[in-house]
Amino acid sequence: MAGKRTYGGFLSNALAVLLANGLRAEGFQGVLPDDRGGFESPSRTSRGLKKLDVNYSTPEMGLGLGLSIKTIAGPDPGTKRFTKNYSRNDNELRAEAMDYHRRQPFAVLVGFLFMPISCCDDGGRGHGEEAGVSSFAAAVRYFRSRTPRPEPEDEPDLFEAFFICIYDPESTDVRLWPVHDLALAPPKVGRPGDRSTLSLDAALGQCAAIFEHRNNPAFEFAPDPS
Repeated sequence: MAGKRTYGGFLSNALAVLLANGLRAEGFQGVLPDDRGGFESPSRTSRGLKKLDVNYSTPEMGLGLGLSIKTIAGPDPGTKRFTKNYSRNDNELRAEAMDYHRRQPFAVLVGFLFMPISCCDDGGRGHGEEAGVSSFAAAVRYFRSRTPRPEPEDEPDLFEAFFICIYDPESTDVRLWPVHDLALAPPKVGRPGDRSTLSLDAALGQCAAIFEHRNNPAFEFAPDPS
């Protein structure tokens, strides 16, 4: 068990650096962690200080953009599926979003759930309502209730955006499914195609766009009369 916790912590830290570096490329200078550290940096919530995996804050706005990282590194030994910890992760995400948004309703929070790509291939091991449904498809269905949150007046327990990130442990390839895009339907079994998933850079670009819309929305004039 200790080994699993050590691996999980190492993986989360490495992913936090990866995501923070990507946000710096999008212009979020000062985002943590950086080359000096800043892992699980604290930010004020309605229930005191809590730690964020990736934290972009300024003195002027407080928490502007926070990323919460969850990982499921392997299947459950009994079911051989990845679904065992969905409920625990969702409870943690709900509490995190509520505590931050109650104090800072304009903060943009984005969830990232990382799972090996084999989570797309276990549809034959499901039972009951999960019969014939891959762990990946089950995750999209399960976490859809945690997102989106388009306006700061919306329910505080929601995330502005949420991505399920499927990666190949044998390579650097990772594809991200935008759970907050309610128009997208995942395949019931098998791996989603590249057209329905995003690269990491594209997903972080979405995060930046949501942040800009929340903090500096573009002004639009009415169309010219014809």
